[in-house]
Amino acid sequence: MCLELSDELQKKNGNTHIYAHFIKGLVLADAGRLQEALDRFHSCIKLYSQDPEPLKQVARCLYRQDRFQLSYEAYLEADKLAKHLDAEIYCGLAECSWKVGDAVRGVEWARAGVQAGGGERAGALLARLLLACDLLEPALQAYDQAIAANACGADTLAAAGALRLRAGDPRGAFQLLGAALAQQPGQHAAALALAAMLLQHGDAPAALARLKAALAAHPTCVAAHSNLGLALLTKKKYVAGLTCLQQAVQWAPLSARAAHNLALALLACRRPASAFCRLASATALQPQHPHTVLLLAIALERLGDSRADAAYARALSVSPHDALVTINVAGRHGRAGRLQLARHEAHNTARLLQHKGDAHLASSLSVLMSLLQDAGAHELSDAALERPPVDRKDQENAINDNFDPDEV
Repeated sequence: MCLELSDELQKKNGNTHIYAHFIKGLVLADAGRLQEALDRFHSCIKLYSQDPEPLKQVARCLYRQDRFQLSYEAYLEADKLAKHLDAEIYCGLAECSWKVGDAVRGVEWARAGVQAGGGERAGALLARLLLACDLLEPALQAYDQAIAANACGADTLAAAGALRLRAGDPRGAFQLLGAALAQQPGQHAAALALAAMLLQHGDAPAALARLKAALAAHPTCVAAHSNLGLALLTKKKYVAGLTCLQQAVQWAPLSARAAHNLALALLACRRPASAFCRLASATALQPQHPHTVLLLAIALERLGDSRADAAYARALSVSPHDALVTINVAGRHGRAGRLQLARHEAHNTARLLQHKGDAHLASSLSVLMSLLQDAGAHELSDAALERPPVDRKDQENAINDNFDPDEV
């Protein structure tokens, strides 16, 4: 009906009615007919070139067509015509700058949008751009200022809560995520982050409820399928857990994390051959992730493959200060009868755990040390323990000898 009315106005005015062109362009843009909408807005500009509104709409259409540089230039032209500070233009310029790979310039435009009264949109955009520049604390401050100054929606609250969780502030994250879910119970990002917190605190039933709610709102969410599978594994529901993890891999076949999680479940279910296939894919996608390489080494060892030692050495070379890696390497040396090397890596693990305590790893380490003592490792001298067990260059050579680039 709106299009019919605009066409009637054009017939009465000889196709020179600016407002009819503008409204028709808005309707066409909402319908996804972006090129036709651009033609309408260009007609407005030809009839009256001093109005910034049609230029802003042109910039929006170009942005939706992924023509970000042209959109940026259109926003700049609109800014020249604007008679006052326009936060909408500044936010558009910030988004275009981000898309063309200039996040620093995007931060400047987003700050201008905040100063011009851009409200929640400008504040959240500034926080995301600061985070893209690896500025965690300024991003947190930007979210805090946006939430304090505006009645923010669930998406902004969820993003701020997830960032608080990443920054190590679980109390603040819990408040923000709870506020997001109270405002919009189906906000899947908030449900995912809150479920992660609940899983860390061992509350699997509550985490499962949140994850199911997230999947109900977003059935194709890979992270929700993956986390739900891991949560089911903690309750020893292996078939259901594997089904969820396989669903995550099907939705994201090029996700290294989804493949890693599925491989972890397969190892727990004593299926090392299937786990190795998934880990080979995950390692090819993310070759520098130490825990993926570590799982690959464990799978190879369970398969009796001679390349297991090379995989353990690679995991240690990628992350030599990770206690989880060093304790597994120590266990491998112990199982292979290399007691001196095993006790050396065990002492390395003990030193690492002094700086960053982990009750589960500490318990595993005490069990490992007692097993090594029973096997005769207590007879080793302290001087032998202080010597590096293997030269790093020798480890790298062993890796290169045992792994071709296309093999992992």
